Order: sequence, then structure tokens, then C-alpha cells
Amino acid sequence: MRIVRLRRRARIVDGHDVLSEILDHPGPTDTMFDVLAACVAGLAPGPRIAMLGFAGGGIVAPLRAMGFAAPLETVDLSLQGVRLFRQLSGSWAGTVAVDQADAVTWLQRRARRYHLILEDLSTIGRQGRLAVKPAVSLEALPALIRRRLVSGGVAVTNLLPMPGMSWATLLRRLAAPFPRAQVVHLDGYVNRILLAGGIPEPRETSARLRAALARIGSTQTTAVRVRRLL
Repeated sequence: MRIVRLRRRARIVDGHDVLSEILDHPGPTDTMFDVLAACVAGLAPGPRIAMLGFAGGGIVAPLRAMGFAAPLETVDLSLQGVRLFRQLSGSWAGTVAVDQADAVTWLQRRARRYHLILEDLSTIGRQGRLAVKPAVSLEALPALIRRRLVSGGVAVTNLLPMPGMSWATLLRRLAAPFPRAQVVHLDGYVNRILLAGGIPEPRETSARLRAALARIGSTQTTAVRVRRLL
């Protein structure tokens, strides 16, 4: 991984993948991190938030700019981006706790249940340097995430293409523990975002995401489309 310094921000880059976009102020990154932040700000039914995969906290700047001030409990196997996050964002980011641990073990040991859990884990694929989802994202985490949510809680999963697996298979596999699921498509990104649990109808979901994005003037405001999966 390498750090790219830009005016008023920095990027954590691994090969071709931007793992995090860290700002020195609350505001839009004009990237998919804004959309992930909008999923939290627009859909969380309460203030208890867990993030699996922190990198450099790319969603924090847009999330705080959207007015979502609740504490964030986060975990990552690597703390490489945390020092940079504290340097650039620490003075205004509010309470952001970052633990170094395996996401499954960490979530199993939490004493509380969460209103929203964001799963943003990735690993390097066998074919080249492109990021893919780790095995735990397909195996242990979907059912575990549902168990660790309050009634009506929401799961948000940032998805990447998986070699040898169709999008339909991947989405249905991760959505299987939940009674309701939707997919967010993002113009210009191969990623898709799976929303599951206590979510409104797709039209309302879309309206909430766009409202949160418009509130911070993000260029992603018109780039999101929501469809029903289950």
C-alpha cells in the first residue's frame, strides 16, 4: 500500500484500488465513500454503528458533513491508515474507535447489538492485484451480522466482483440471512452495495441516499440507483 498526498486530503492506494480517501475537513470525497456514508446517515435506525474494515476511515468526512455525529466502533486487521486518519481528521471526526482484530472474532465478542453494521472488507485476489471480498464475507459474516443487529437493524455491504461467481449468485448468497434486501448501483464503479434488514421500499431508500448526498454537495448525488433484490 502507498499513500498519495493531495491538497487537503490523502489517499491510501493498493495497486489500482483506492482503499480510502481521507480529508482534513468534513465534506464530500466525490467518490463511492460518500455513498457508503449516505447509507449510514440515511438508513441507520439508531446511533450504534459498527464498521468492519476501516482502512483510513474514508466515510468519516462525508458522514460527519451529513450531520451524523454518533460514535463509530470499527475494526481492521491493519492499523496502517489510522495514524494518517488521526493526523488529518482527528480534530473534528468525533469518537472513532479503531481496534486491530479479525472482523469475525471482534463482532462475536461485542457485548451490544448494533443499529447498523457496515461491512467494507477486501483482500487481494489471486489473479493480479485487484481487490476482492475475503472468504469470511461470503461464509461467516452474513449470518453473524444479522445476529448482531437489533430488530429492524440494517446491514450495508460494499461488494466487489468475485472471480468465477456471477453477481446474482454473490448477492443472493450474502442476502440469504435477511428477509429483505436491495442493491445500490454506482455509475463509474464496479462495486455494488448490498442493503439488507430493516430498509424501506427502494424508492424511499433512493430518496434518502440522494438527500444525504445532496446535503453535502457530492457529485455522487445523481450516480446512485437502487433496485429490489428480495
